[in-house]
Amino acid sequence: MKGYILLFKLRDVSGEVFAGFSFILVIVLIVVIVYYSRRISQLNRKVTEVQLGAQQQAQQLAQQNFNAWVEQHSQQLRQQLEQSIREQYKAELETWRQQNEQAIRRDAIKKSVNTLLGRIGEEFAPLFLAGKYQVNPKDFRHLGSPVDYIAFKGLSDDVDPEVIFFEVKSGKSTALQEREKKVRDAIRNLRVKYEVVSLNDLIGEVQNMINKEVNELDQTNAPGTLEP
Repeated sequence: MKGYILLFKLRDVSGEVFAGFSFILVIVLIVVIVYYSRRISQLNRKVTEVQLGAQQQAQQLAQQNFNAWVEQHSQQLRQQLEQSIREQYKAELETWRQQNEQAIRRDAIKKSVNTLLGRIGEEFAPLFLAGKYQVNPKDFRHLGSPVDYIAFKGLSDDVDPEVIFFEVKSGKSTALQEREKKVRDAIRNLRVKYEVVSLNDLIGEVQNMINKEVNELDQTNAPGTLEP
């Protein structure tokens, strides 16, 4: 009887020990599962980060290679395009030159003739103006600036003379410069004078001024005028 009781007690103790051991084993198993779950999560994150980094590096490398390829081929394409345009432009220019060579020559000759006629016209303007204004060519006087010619109409014909100012323009434009406008306005507003000047009087005035300055200098440097 005692043996059965002891056996039952041992069985109870064994059951409690087994239950406690099972509980501890379950706890340990849970801890292990949680630990490895975290480790797996960390590893997955690292793998994801490595994959993203590798993908970014691959994209950057691919972009760099693509940019280098584009730059190289775009330079070649640009050079080829510029060369093609230059050759086409030269060909078209040569064609145009051949087609318009005669016209260019005629235009150059025309411009040269116009320039030459303009210069001749300025030099021989009195001959052209004499008939139009009824002025004897001998009565023209050339100034050049600020007016080209002054004509004393009637002077050679022993009649009351008329003074005429001429500004000759060889180009298409007859616009006056600012100085020429001032001369024109002075004449139109009768701001014109006729002065007779004696050269001897001018020389005498200069001599008097020089003598006056010399006398003043002598008086200043005289011994009696020196301060003690």
